[in-house]
Amino acid sequence: MTALHREWNLLSHGSAILPSHGREHNLSLVLQTLLTQGALSRAALSRATGLTRVTVSELVAELLHRSHVIEVGQQGGKRPGKPATLVDLNRPGLRIIGVDLSGILPSKAAIMDLDGTLIETFTLTGHNPEAAGEQATKQLLELLDLALSNCSEPVLGIGIGTPGIVTDQGIIINAEKFDWQDFDLRTTVQEATNIPTHVLNDADCAILAEHTFGAGSEHMILLSLGRGVGCGVITHNTLVRGSGFAAGELGHVRYDLTDQTPCRCGNVGCLQARASVPAIRQAIAQGLSREQAGQQAAAALASAIAPLISVLDIRNVLFTGEPEVVHHDMAHWLLEALKERTATAMAANFTLNISENPENLVLRGTAVNVLFHQLGIS
Repeated sequence: MTALHREWNLLSHGSAILPSHGREHNLSLVLQTLLTQGALSRAALSRATGLTRVTVSELVAELLHRSHVIEVGQQGGKRPGKPATLVDLNRPGLRIIGVDLSGILPSKAAIMDLDGTLIETFTLTGHNPEAAGEQATKQLLELLDLALSNCSEPVLGIGIGTPGIVTDQGIIINAEKFDWQDFDLRTTVQEATNIPTHVLNDADCAILAEHTFGAGSEHMILLSLGRGVGCGVITHNTLVRGSGFAAGELGHVRYDLTDQTPCRCGNVGCLQARASVPAIRQAIAQGLSREQAGQQAAAALASAIAPLISVLDIRNVLFTGEPEVVHHDMAHWLLEALKERTATAMAANFTLNISENPENLVLRGTAVNVLFHQLGIS
């Protein structure tokens, strides 16, 4: 199986599974090839995809009609006969609107191109960071309206990255931050905007961004620190979501039964109460040094994820979150704590790195999610 074919498995969960054959599969194959290789002639597309030239010509004609691809000029170089016309994804003519609801700071929206590049970002003036329920939904729709009103190109889709447990249908089973329970966020946004909308957990968005645009690999974990503690997992280029869509929900794991630190969920000893950004800030406010608070959080995080790393034999860990907490010292403390708990972390090819662009990671992951669901590519 080629690397290109393996990538199609990335988001194969729930009902969003690419067909293994047929016309839509071939259309996705052409689009995926253009995404990864850039503008190509029809003959080059035929060679790259293994499809006949006649089939490729038919597929390109349909994609031109859908405005998913465009012709971008003639192939350079001296060749006998008429120069070939190049086709590419409609990068200048289609946009994606992404929304990141994960942060401690105000929620952020962005207009992005098909490569996940941020063109313009937006936040709401007078945003209430403690908004919940209907007020949180209203603020989200206002933020989307602001982004859409500033977008002059057609929008391929809206992507939303949110804390909490999210089904493959975009229903929020539980998002503690916004007091959303069994809330159909996808339908709510689609009906308000009349634009296809796709909702995914924020940590899952982040790991998709790293896998597609960053330093990811076919077996990886992304650990995210914010108001809570999140984790995304990819194995064999497949995003792991779990039977109840709660894979990676680390925040309320009791990593140490002797820890009696109260958590806002009502329990005690939750990882979130020890290792989230607010928890680390509180520890420092209560008298611990930056190093002591960081090492305490790193030990808690390592206790929670070491079994996961060992069981799945993960050698690539990415660490992301608020820069005041997720810094190189913290990464060092976490790596040392992992080495104390699992031999996997001592392997020569084990890496633990900080994400290079944490501020926009979730936003770019929402673009990956939209590209998959709307064009069948990742």
